[in-house]
Amino acid sequence: MFFRKRSILSFLLILLFAFVMVGCDPAGDDDDDIKYTVEDLDTKHTDDLKLVTSYANRSFLAEGIEEVTLLRSIDGDTTHFLDKNRETIKIRYLGVNTPESTGKIAPWGKQASVFTKSKLENAYSIVIEAENVGSAPETDTTGDRYLGYVWYKPTADSNYRLLNLEIIENCFSFFTGDSDNLKYGDKMREAYIEKRAMKLRVFGELDPNYDYDSNINEITIAELRANYSSYSSGSKLKVKVIVVRVVGSSLYVEDLEETYNEETKESSKSGIFLYHSFVANVGKYQPGQIIEFECQASDDETYGMQLVSPSKIRSGSTGEYTIREITSDVTSLRDYEGLVVRVNDFTVTSVSNVNQAGAYTIRGTMENGSEMQVRIDADVSPSLKATYPEVGKKYNVIGGVSKFVDVFDNNKVHYQIKLGNLQYDGVNDFILSDNN
Repeated sequence: MFFRKRSILSFLLILLFAFVMVGCDPAGDDDDDIKYTVEDLDTKHTDDLKLVTSYANRSFLAEGIEEVTLLRSIDGDTTHFLDKNRETIKIRYLGVNTPESTGKIAPWGKQASVFTKSKLENAYSIVIEAENVGSAPETDTTGDRYLGYVWYKPTADSNYRLLNLEIIENCFSFFTGDSDNLKYGDKMREAYIEKRAMKLRVFGELDPNYDYDSNINEITIAELRANYSSYSSGSKLKVKVIVVRVVGSSLYVEDLEETYNEETKESSKSGIFLYHSFVANVGKYQPGQIIEFECQASDDETYGMQLVSPSKIRSGSTGEYTIREITSDVTSLRDYEGLVVRVNDFTVTSVSNVNQAGAYTIRGTMENGSEMQVRIDADVSPSLKATYPEVGKKYNVIGGVSKFVDVFDNNKVHYQIKLGNLQYDGVNDFILSDNN
């Protein structure tokens, strides 16, 4: 009897051991231990999906679908296009939300932006499609961007590919929509579930080009500009600066102290543009106020060097700031990027139309005949009325210098003056010259 009980006990122990071993067997662990690389990625869902809705002779703004041309790639999930009437259409991609790369720098944000841009810049044809074709498209919460799908043909003889879906299949975004309410939702969710399991890029990998260091770098603008590439990949910065001009809800700021330049053998303060990044109350500060805040640095290919994503803003005392006089021998404002300057006797040659958002550009020449332009952004308030500048008249202008790549002019690079809010110290930043 004792022997029989011992045999049964031994059998049960062996059986339990077998179950444990099966449970530990990597072959039965649902691929958890498989290490994938980007070479293992495929786009089978994008390859299989076809654009079946007719777009010929249709308008996106009226009917929700249209063949368009690329105007400007903003980031991984936002792109600006031109329709057949040369109207700008800003598309926020449905079903995806790539990491930030503009107003904030996040892991994989820049790579996602580069991926989207490369597909569209090299496309043979691009079609944008709303969720409901046959009626006007819906906008997102900003009211400024339309929600849509972006299809592109890599070559003349290829099929259109849904870029929204391809972004997910390349692990640059989660699926952020509702598969029941999006026409391509089932396919996008299916792709998302498959790619998430691979744990690549946004699904689990560290971005090799992002600075994950949580330490705060206390830095001057001069130090930042001298080694910009080292700080523009997500580094956390802390600066103490003085406000020079307010542009809408953004600021031009400069260092409190001068820095000696070995090349020019001169000492001067460095400046930079602080983009508000939709943080509330950034524009409440006035020229002369000293503020301290944490932020990131962005090197935007369209707008140049900027501070973005400000937080923990604290204001202190006031101080004196610098406005650089542009002398008659200066032919370009390139060396003044980020600084606030005064240009005397700017002669207006043309004033652009005010765009849909309310922005416009004044073009003209400096005293020596070199070309220059003044930009009035849509959020500037109080703003210079577009009817005020007269062609042929001369004006004295004060404003911050920013880079701008003009996609309407063969990507010509301008270093233009951004005119700020016409109040406080900036109330006379665009006035008639005595030399008219």
